[in-house]
Amino acid sequence: MLRYIILFSFVLCLDKAHATSQTTDFYTFALLSDIHIGDTGANALGRARSAVTKINQLAANVSTNLQAVFITGDLTNTALPSQFETVRDVLNNLTVPYYPIIGNHDQWLYNSTWEDQAPVGDQLFAETFNRILNQPNIINYPNGTVWNPVHSCQSWFQNYRIQLHNNSSSFIALDWNSRHHAAASLGYKGSMPGADLYDFNGGTFSWLEEQLKQLEKQPSTIVLLQHQPFRAPFYIPGEIYAFGESKRLRIEHLLRQFTSLNYFGVFAGHFHMWSDGKAFDDMPKFRQFETDACKVAQAIALVTANIKTGEIVKIEKMYGDEPTLQKRFTDNT
Repeated sequence: MLRYIILFSFVLCLDKAHATSQTTDFYTFALLSDIHIGDTGANALGRARSAVTKINQLAANVSTNLQAVFITGDLTNTALPSQFETVRDVLNNLTVPYYPIIGNHDQWLYNSTWEDQAPVGDQLFAETFNRILNQPNIINYPNGTVWNPVHSCQSWFQNYRIQLHNNSSSFIALDWNSRHHAAASLGYKGSMPGADLYDFNGGTFSWLEEQLKQLEKQPSTIVLLQHQPFRAPFYIPGEIYAFGESKRLRIEHLLRQFTSLNYFGVFAGHFHMWSDGKAFDDMPKFRQFETDACKVAQAIALVTANIKTGEIVKIEKMYGDEPTLQKRFTDNT
């Protein structure tokens, strides 16, 4: 690890480049992804603690108006109870509310000599973050497991919705993570890294459809939060590591049915890289933004939104091992 790594950041102004969080017209939220507590080789714990410190520094600046932190999956490395407890303890040091989203590494418990018989990490996730997931501002969070006919197991899909600022911002956290065992297909422990639709009663696809129906009745900017991005890079087979083409198109078809809704797009992680692009060819305004891995780069995305409309006006990337925030901005209007 280099001793002196400058913390780089740059701003992607998606609209209204003049807007800043220096006024009460705007608020910010932060994004973390792929913390991977339990990956000792990557110093995941040390970098998670450092990221929390950096976010608290941002929150201490009143003009930033930091309202929330979303963690888009892979909070743990192998879903062990000790890993969930550790990441919860680290995140509890945040001075602003945080909201965890489950990832594929959070599904199946295993270590170097043992593996659980079923993917029960979602239930452990629910127990670990019970206090957060049952807060009054969490909307339509499932109250238990359902039968998952795709993988012939009980699954507790970690789907929920959050409304901020008089409902101007609607955040929808989604659990598409596969519960399929990876050993047969990829030769390693844990669950497959890809996504499934779960289009059945109590599954993620049908749950999302119900949320969109409810949101038709209120004007807001809709932001999806999930682990896998809808569109994988061309050099990564989406069918295995994210969404296959047929699954991606089915979700696009669902979203397009609700023509009155104002989508920003989706924030994701998973591939341990920064990426900003389009999730769907026929929805050019629906953005797909991926945050790099916290365990690798202490990556943080700081997002600025309009309080009244929920419109996202700025995304700032931050990364590096230095404890002090040193910012370099590049506007892209």
